[in-house]
Amino acid sequence: MSYLVTGGTGLVGSRIVRDLVREGQQVVVYDWQPAVPFLQRVLNDQEIESNVIVVQGDVTDLPLLIHTITQHRVERIIHLAGLLTLESNANPPLALKVNCEGTLCVFEAARILGLKKVVWSSSNSVYGPPERYPQKFIPNDAMHDPQNIYAATKSFGEAAANYYFDQYGVDITGIRYQTVYGVGQRRGVFGAVVRELVLNPALGKPGRVPYDDALIGWSYVDDPVRATVLASKVHRTKTRNFSIMGDPRTLQEVADYVRKIIPGAVITLLPGSFTGDPVQLDTGPVEEEIGYRPEWSMERGIKETINNVRQEHGLPAI
Repeated sequence: MSYLVTGGTGLVGSRIVRDLVREGQQVVVYDWQPAVPFLQRVLNDQEIESNVIVVQGDVTDLPLLIHTITQHRVERIIHLAGLLTLESNANPPLALKVNCEGTLCVFEAARILGLKKVVWSSSNSVYGPPERYPQKFIPNDAMHDPQNIYAATKSFGEAAANYYFDQYGVDITGIRYQTVYGVGQRRGVFGAVVRELVLNPALGKPGRVPYDDALIGWSYVDDPVRATVLASKVHRTKTRNFSIMGDPRTLQEVADYVRKIIPGAVITLLPGSFTGDPVQLDTGPVEEEIGYRPEWSMERGIKETINNVRQEHGLPAI
């Protein structure tokens, strides 16, 4: 079986490619700026040479998408390519082109070619602030209330996915990622937080972390990766888009844990508010229909991240 993974050299994408390859799948990585070293972080050269084809391409280029899918006999797509929050909010027209038009092109290619499955990365940011919902855990089918351009593009993607399923029978599943972290995080406001809070102390450097009291759903990268791969194998679920959760912890809790396992770590928490995405979500549907439950606690994920970056710099594990 052959998969196309858009954005397949990013933090999540490279690990999805890793897991698919180690299942014996052939994978076509479709990326605007392929970063092969990120694949080499998680796969050896032989695995890449034997099982991975890298295509430089734009997700808004429908003819190239169709050509690539046809040429490599792709049966399933995992669509991750897109602008993140800061990039989207800084350039709304580009966000609409990449996140909305690009996602439509992926769905349209799947429709034209009759592909078996599309899984794509939505976001829990489609919901509004937690206080807008009466339940402690926001229901999976709660009304969307996106608060920024990025969130609005993801809400649009969910509406488009529903339309393609209802009108054309294209089997599309969205996974709403929470706050994903791990070594290799290059982009976004949360990447800067992880650098200051986790990566710098891991290398003996001081960290200055904003938003000292923020509550964040810490989602170690291997959890959303597993949810996405599982979803690619389940057909015509009752639910079209699924919420998944990380481990809700404050930045203060994470800082305390980092100091505990790295004695002498210098971490300064700076005051400030953080309007983050909701962290308490109803995950019953994804558990029942896809069989996914998170496996990584904050402690386990933070320690793994620390040891991964230390290994890359020739330092012993903690």
